[in-house]
Amino acid sequence: MPTAATLASSASPVGTSSPTKSFATTSFAIHAGLAFGAFHHWIYKPIKAGVLRHPTAHKLALVKAGLASVFVYHELKIAADDAKSSKLLSPLVAPLTAAGDKLSSLKTSIAHGSVNEADIESVNSQLGQIGSTASASGQSIKEAIPSLAQLTAGSS
Repeated sequence: MPTAATLASSASPVGTSSPTKSFATTSFAIHAGLAFGAFHHWIYKPIKAGVLRHPTAHKLALVKAGLASVFVYHELKIAADDAKSSKLLSPLVAPLTAAGDKLSSLKTSIAHGSVNEADIESVNSQLGQIGSTASASGQSIKEAIPSLAQLTAGSS
């Protein structure tokens, strides 16, 4: 007798290129929440407060922001993969990928304290639109702030 996991992994909606994944929407919400929380707590708020503008003044904050940028990129990739497995969330794949790519291209400037605030505002806006679209699809994203240990473990 097949198990639920076997059935879920073998079922694939007609016309999609990725197989369905058990609990894809739950996994999406967890990873997107961690990405959003890490971005806002470790990157967006420090930049808005001016903490990351001077690379010699706040080295620890810059290290945390650099780790967070890698962590957020990683979590957005996982969330995009989860969204591929859900008919409701599949419209979020491209915006999640675009936000992750934008943040990845900014990681060096974030880590060195030379990031353009408008670029960070752009990523923040993209994440806000993703959150709104997810909510409209019936899957709200609740931000979760990862610990520094999670940042270091999740960014490797």
